[in-house]
Amino acid sequence: VYKRQIQNTMEKIKICEARRDDLEHLLELNQSNLPHVGSITQSEMEYLHRQAIYFPVAEFNGQTAGFLIAFDPEADYNSLNFLWFKEHYPNFVYIDRIIIAAEARRKGIACFLYRDLENFAEERQIPLMACEYNLRPKNNISRQFHQRYGFNEVGTQETENGKKTVSLQIKQVAPLRSSTQ
Repeated sequence: VYKRQIQNTMEKIKICEARRDDLEHLLELNQSNLPHVGSITQSEMEYLHRQAIYFPVAEFNGQTAGFLIAFDPEADYNSLNFLWFKEHYPNFVYIDRIIIAAEARRKGIACFLYRDLENFAEERQIPLMACEYNLRPKNNISRQFHQRYGFNEVGTQETENGKKTVSLQIKQVAPLRSSTQ
């Protein structure tokens, strides 16, 4: 259960674990961020909630400000991008989506969620954070954010029958363990 808070420019960011009761509102937030994230249904949101290893909701000034959904390789998830990482890396935490409400952007919420996920991964000795962002259609905000946060491209692929091209990204967060350890 996540209950971390920080002071951020005299405002509070609070994150806590997503509850089933939150999912309808989080789905609306997801759908308001197309095409930068994939469209999903309510039942798909519920499925993601069950499969996620990490699914916090961020609040800013008492209002829902965003969320992040991440999976480990054990998740039963058929996303092409997740499966790409599963084929190439034995141990990682995959960021499926991060959504920040329009009115809550530029307040450090995405960085706070990523730092918390990084701590989550380190505590569990998960060596890599993995994600992707759109190259086509361009998502320059996501590209800049991930570059600043220390992610590096390890591949690209087309998705949605060629409608999208994504940059596959990783960031090392814990020491990689050799198979002899």
